[in-house]
Amino acid sequence: MTVSDRTISLLPLVSCPTCWHRFAPEEILWVATHGTLVGDARAGESEFRRFLPTLFTVDGRAIDEKDEPCHELACPRCHAIVNRGLLEMEPLFLSILGAPSSGKSFYLATMIHSVGAILSRQFRLRFENAAPRANQLMTEYVKTLFDYEDHSKLVKLEKTDQTGKWYYQTHIGEQDMLMSRPYLYSVQPDETHPLYDRRREMSRMVCLYDNAGEHFLPGAVTSQTPVIDHMARSEALLFIYDPTQESAFRRACRACEDQSLDPQLDTVINTYPQADVLSEAAARVKQLTGMSATEKFDRPLIVIVHKFDVWRPLLRKSPKVLDEAVKTNENGVACLDMDLIQQVSRDIEELLMEFGPAIVTAARGFASEVIFIPVTATGRSPIVAGTDTSGRADLRFDPSQIQPRWVELPVFYALHRAGLRSGKAPLIPAFTPPRGDDGSSGGKRRKP
Repeated sequence: MTVSDRTISLLPLVSCPTCWHRFAPEEILWVATHGTLVGDARAGESEFRRFLPTLFTVDGRAIDEKDEPCHELACPRCHAIVNRGLLEMEPLFLSILGAPSSGKSFYLATMIHSVGAILSRQFRLRFENAAPRANQLMTEYVKTLFDYEDHSKLVKLEKTDQTGKWYYQTHIGEQDMLMSRPYLYSVQPDETHPLYDRRREMSRMVCLYDNAGEHFLPGAVTSQTPVIDHMARSEALLFIYDPTQESAFRRACRACEDQSLDPQLDTVINTYPQADVLSEAAARVKQLTGMSATEKFDRPLIVIVHKFDVWRPLLRKSPKVLDEAVKTNENGVACLDMDLIQQVSRDIEELLMEFGPAIVTAARGFASEVIFIPVTATGRSPIVAGTDTSGRADLRFDPSQIQPRWVELPVFYALHRAGLRSGKAPLIPAFTPPRGDDGSSGGKRRKP
């Protein structure tokens, strides 16, 4: 594609992040802009018409039938908006899943808030909001938690629903379909990155999916509501596991000498087994990918053991070493210490085998690569602010006290593993200890 005097290199196939249809760039539709061209057969009556153009402006924009230049692109199958970056950058699909009320939205919002600064400061990568309009809901979540003026105003995030603004409705074939709306963020090497000259090859468009926990319950998904089918395309699955939903964890936390007074230990929000939620997701993935009953998922399953601030007294070994998971190698490049993460994962798995063995069994039975990472999205307990409309405790947070911890590590791990799977140099490399003079690791040996 040539725009003015610039040549843009396009991917041979574009992936729609909404319906996952793959198509050649020349098949992409444009979205009309003239006010009379409203009403699309697939996107809906309130949407501007999608069309395959024949006329273009000198700078490469399509012209609609009312001679107006257009700006937005759309998928030829579902007619959802397709970000321009997806024509140039390979997508990286990441699915966030978990039981109802496990804290998926809190995790996503705090991760989005934290990950950009760390990628820029340590890895020399730009993490940018690639679709401000499509990402508006997530931007509002981040603003609620971190961009506040009144310290005395307690906040909470709106629960992800099973319908509504979180989803995209389209008409394909002879049926209406409900799809998940992705959140899109680009990751690109900056000018100081050692792979900057290969930025077109290395850059990725991260497509994040967040569904209502109810969508992962048995029977919730049909052919008309394939809202969780993104899992089959994802480079990694991030399962949010909430120990406070497990009675054994709650009893153990109450019995600790350093007893947590977190109100979540006394408020049972969900009674559906979280291991069964993961097993249901696994069954859906196997169905979509044609895997056999004994075959294992060949991409990482990252179990995010949430609300670490509540259950940390149960750990025999402190995972504080995760603060050192990002290291600088001998060439001055920031890397992820995979050995350290694996060690913490083994410690967490050992704890889960004591108080929540079913989730370990479900995870190990589904995926060949499982990693357990402790995370706290808030860093502290919520405050009970009366009761909600259902009569349960209304749990809110003081935004000035929110301190996420390790929320970025699951995404860093996924970025590293996705780079290895693609056969390219990963955007986030693994740390290799420097070799000593005698060939051993652990730094150079001092000369006498």
